[in-house]
Amino acid sequence: MDSAHTGDDPVTDDRRSQAVVLYLLGAGRSHPRLSPESVREAFEPGAAERLLAYAEAVVAEMNAFEADWATQDLQAATRAYQDAVRARHPELDESAIDALGRAYSFWWR
Repeated sequence: MDSAHTGDDPVTDDRRSQAVVLYLLGAGRSHPRLSPESVREAFEPGAAERLLAYAEAVVAEMNAFEADWATQDLQAATRAYQDAVRARHPELDESAIDALGRAYSFWWR
């Protein structure tokens, strides 16, 4: 069977993933800094505002994640956060998960 997608495979959303990466890292930044202007520049106006709202909501969820600092160091907490995001947002690809993990780790340093 040559099907590229089965019902069990997660389906990523390239535009949402790109919006999260751009929102967190802008165009080529090495460290996180919220960049709504990067999302607005990358997409047509109507889509840009919807994608920016989505990215803002996903990043805001970071504040609700509770690491177990008694048993986890920053690296373990970051991995746990990324696992939680993967479960909650299967539409995000690994570049977005990586950007979220980088932001989480950077902001908790």
